Amino acid sequence: KIREEIYRKYGVWISLSTISYWTRRKHSPYNGRRIPSLEMLEPSEDLAYAIGVRLGDGYTYEEGDDFGIGLKAKDKEFVEKFAICLSNVLGREPIRPIFRKNEGRYVVRVTSKTLYELLRKPIDLKRIKPYVEHCPKCAAAFLRGLFDSDGHVDKRGYIMLDNTDFETLVYAQKLLWKYFGIESTGPRIHKRKGTTTYDHRIGKQYKANEDCHYIYIRAKSLPAYHKHIGFTIKRKQKRLEDYLRRTGKL
Repeated sequence: KIREEIYRKYGVWISLSTISYWTRRKHSPYNGRRIPSLEMLEPSEDLAYAIGVRLGDGYTYEEGDDFGIGLKAKDKEFVEKFAICLSNVLGREPIRPIFRKNEGRYVVRVTSKTLYELLRKPIDLKRIKPYVEHCPKCAAAFLRGLFDSDGHVDKRGYIMLDNTDFETLVYAQKLLWKYFGIESTGPRIHKRKGTTTYDHRIGKQYKANEDCHYIYIRAKSLPAYHKHIGFTIKRKQKRLEDYLRRTGKL
């Protein structure tokens, strides 16, 4: 009956031996995966934010039988927010980011084969849409995660989002307009493949392996961006708010 009920609700057949181990408490349905399958993954703002981060600075990894998702970044509040979202999605104890002095960045890694399957490369936008477009709040959380990762606010207060995946930028534009009426320009080329750049955040030079494009949020849409999306990263949020105050829009 347990097996049939699981199949009826989730479309997944569980072996009788596995259910026997569960009922005798030799194993738990949550061992290793915590969320047994994508069919059991519930849409939420926390999940949408994590997806946005993954399409930016986040990454998935596969190391032997270990599958998961991670993030490295210099902004502590950014990595902490990502860790909190993953803890909530997986229903587990809080995850503490680690600071690596040699890199000058905070790191968090979480084992979850289900999240790995959802967010592994190449990212399938059709696969993530049910979670991103579940509601306006989820769409906003996704965009905040993406802009926390790859968004930039210059001294004039203008917001740019760059990414090596052209389709990700186009998708972000559609969400900005569809849910919040936020206009943006582009995508336009930002850096050509093979361009050598010095990254001040990590103090190293690197060569671009792919073309990188960008979009700009139009100035008239910045108040709407601030109202509906904003930034988790304090320095980015402050620069945006300073601009809006200077121009009398906040």
